[in-house]
Amino acid sequence: MSEIVKTRAIVLRRLDFGDTSRIAHFFTEEFGKLSAMVKGAKSPKSKTGLVIDLLNVVELVLYKKETREVQLVSQVDLLKHFPNIRDDFEKFRFASAVIELLATMITESEPHPKLFEGSVKILSLIDSSNESPKILFAKYFFFFLKELGYEFQFERCSVCGRVLSKGEQASYNFEAGMICTDCRADRLTNFNFSEELFELVFCLNQKKCSYTYKEENINSIIVLLEKFLAYNVGEFKGLKSLKI
Repeated sequence: MSEIVKTRAIVLRRLDFGDTSRIAHFFTEEFGKLSAMVKGAKSPKSKTGLVIDLLNVVELVLYKKETREVQLVSQVDLLKHFPNIRDDFEKFRFASAVIELLATMITESEPHPKLFEGSVKILSLIDSSNESPKILFAKYFFFFLKELGYEFQFERCSVCGRVLSKGEQASYNFEAGMICTDCRADRLTNFNFSEELFELVFCLNQKKCSYTYKEENINSIIVLLEKFLAYNVGEFKGLKSLKI
């Protein structure tokens, strides 16, 4: 038996279905990722069809049935849209990377309310902030990994246990973790941090970050996090959105 439920959601993807309908993939606040059919959404007169668009934050009313793979949308209202993202290629590129992480890495029907709030917040910041969308995405990537249980640990050396501080050199091994300068001499490392790069990692994991950075350092950190996620999740093959 179906129940009528209401939840906020981010539109991840939409596909045409038949002559008049669309199936959309959502990341919802209450129910995690789910698919739902929007009947009549392809009609030129359909307001619902316009609201169900990539990146939009909406409020859904669903006829939800646990045994059904595709739910049915009864009503949808627009809560947020991001016009500046759509008009700026760099903003759109990194906002798309946020959507790609959610679409590919979130398990169906597994709620992540804190991740939902963080995802809405980062899309809003990418849309309205003057801060670099690349910096904002790097911060979000660290947060995303933590919320999924793959937190990137960088505070201590995994060999000797020493607390690491910003401004020092360190290395990383995907199996062992962070390795300090003293312990890395006879160990295999996958990534070496310069003092500048390691300080940037600390900065990105703070709420307020006023550190001056180089573009190539941000690129290096994002690539490292992609490789870290791929190491932990074999199905992950990197972010296509960032290859554009």
